[in-house]
Amino acid sequence: MQGIPGQLRSAIAAAAPTPRTWPVGVCGGVPAEVLAEVQAGLAGQHAEQSGAQPGPRLPMRAVDAADQQELLRHGEIAFGIVRLPLPASGLLRAVVWDEPLGIVLHSGHPLAGRSHLGWDDLAGQRLLWYDDGCAPGYADSVPAQLAALGWHAELFPMDQDQHALFVHALQTTADLVGLRPRRAVQGAAQLLWRPLPTPRPPRERLAVTALADSHPARVLRRAAAQRDWHLPA
Repeated sequence: MQGIPGQLRSAIAAAAPTPRTWPVGVCGGVPAEVLAEVQAGLAGQHAEQSGAQPGPRLPMRAVDAADQQELLRHGEIAFGIVRLPLPASGLLRAVVWDEPLGIVLHSGHPLAGRSHLGWDDLAGQRLLWYDDGCAPGYADSVPAQLAALGWHAELFPMDQDQHALFVHALQTTADLVGLRPRRAVQGAAQLLWRPLPTPRPPRERLAVTALADSHPARVLRRAAAQRDWHLPA
């Protein structure tokens, strides 16, 4: 459709039938409440546009952030959920979760009895962290921010798709701590959360992505406006 005027292309796209499914690729460790928010936001846009007609399904599956852009370009997924920053171009991003990070300890950790931790306490701790494929950009930027604050953490990379493996690693390694937003571990009986010793801690920002100028991108823009999701410049 390269030779078709822009207004005509828009009319053709508007008349095209809505896809029956909008597959969503999800990076590791995304809280269930974020998935529920994305589901509600994207599905709600179809309901507004089509009235009583049944909307498309949004099947979600685990996909490393490093692989999502290629799958978006090939149409294998319509949307992705990633951590920012993400070194990728040609994507629309809408931030649905923006929370400060803090230290996660297992209840049996030697530091579990302390309500506040200092940089000296953390100096001897390894950090259970994401690998580059799971969170490119984010996996490098957060340790760099921690180093600038005074904690040059030795990283312990692992696949964090499964919460049970995250808990097991913290439980079985005495000098290991995690780094998550407080809301991500609330209700986990075996885990404790402690703030980082700084007024400006690194943050976890989770965003929904879609190919720029695509039909899913238009759906995402409408959802962002309705749900107050931030669209970074």
